[in-house]
Amino acid sequence: MSQAAVRVDPVDGRRDRRAFRLLPHRLYTNDPFWVAPPNMDMARFLHPKRKHAFYESGDIRWMLARKDDRVVGRIAAIENRAHNAHHGDRTGFFGFFEAENDPQVAKVLLDAAATWAADRGLKTLRGPTSPSLNYESGCLVDGDPGAPFLMMPHNPPWYAALIEASGFTKVMDLYAFLAHEDHHDIERWLRIGDKILKRNQVSLRPFDTGRFDEDVHLIIDVFNDAWSRNWGFVPLSERETAALAKELRPVFLPWLCSFLVRDGETVGVWMGLPDYNRVLLKLRGRLFPFGFLKLLRAKGRIDAMRVMLMGIRKEHQHRGLDAALYGDIIRANRSGIRSAECSWILETNTPMINTLERAGARRWRTYRIYDKPLTP
Repeated sequence: MSQAAVRVDPVDGRRDRRAFRLLPHRLYTNDPFWVAPPNMDMARFLHPKRKHAFYESGDIRWMLARKDDRVVGRIAAIENRAHNAHHGDRTGFFGFFEAENDPQVAKVLLDAAATWAADRGLKTLRGPTSPSLNYESGCLVDGDPGAPFLMMPHNPPWYAALIEASGFTKVMDLYAFLAHEDHHDIERWLRIGDKILKRNQVSLRPFDTGRFDEDVHLIIDVFNDAWSRNWGFVPLSERETAALAKELRPVFLPWLCSFLVRDGETVGVWMGLPDYNRVLLKLRGRLFPFGFLKLLRAKGRIDAMRVMLMGIRKEHQHRGLDAALYGDIIRANRSGIRSAECSWILETNTPMINTLERAGARRWRTYRIYDKPLTP
């Protein structure tokens, strides 16, 4: 008996958008570690009238794979104009990839994304990024079992093989490091951090909730400068920053953020968020009517965080200030945080990797980004 053909169609209409959003709920029904993204987050990406801030500088083609009229996979083909302008290249991306364990389904989906990208004159297809490296990125290829930390991806172990069987090869690994208070000499790192601050005539300033929007914009300003030379970096736009400030306000804890200040200028920053995935894991994407209340009530009781970003402005790098920031992250343990995931870190970022390992953090998960050249 011949195998049923797989077809790929663009997402069109409310029924398709719902099918795209709900497919992972079926694929991960027996996976105790899958964290469903909040339904409203996917709605902002998918709904034509709720344009996500990403669309300001990018386009997305949403697609569904069907076999015998049954949805068996999904993918998004992405043109990120901000990335291509920043790096001076013609790279397309794929993301939001989910599929049954079927090489035919994966190949048809990835081929459809490649065709869409090639038709736009793009030269390479890269992913998974959903939709860019500023959001969930990478295919989990190695690491300890368990639920992902906040805004980190999770996928079955066979996804890497499906992607590689479709002609993709590794271009970069992203590392996640886990730090726990039991593995730190906290007092030593506080002393190291204080010495570095004194030597560089730099002080730490806490996040000011009285100027919430201004401090969020300052975080992104430092981030855009500090990361501008990094592989794959895409600067966050003003609209994305404004959207981030709005989303952060109800869930942000000000003591999980500090600025480095020298002569009145902010030269570095780190920011973490409680690992809300510990709550989201149980909500399965449903924040309303009561899920959001559970999230808010839990935010002061969660004892783990994800360090979302850490950076030093370019002109102040290579002075050890990253270690001073890490010392302040360790100081956060005193506010009830016992463990932290620092993610993600480029595999080529040797100075940061060395700092984390010297401090007692261990590399515990690896996420892979793939490339495939496109044929016009």
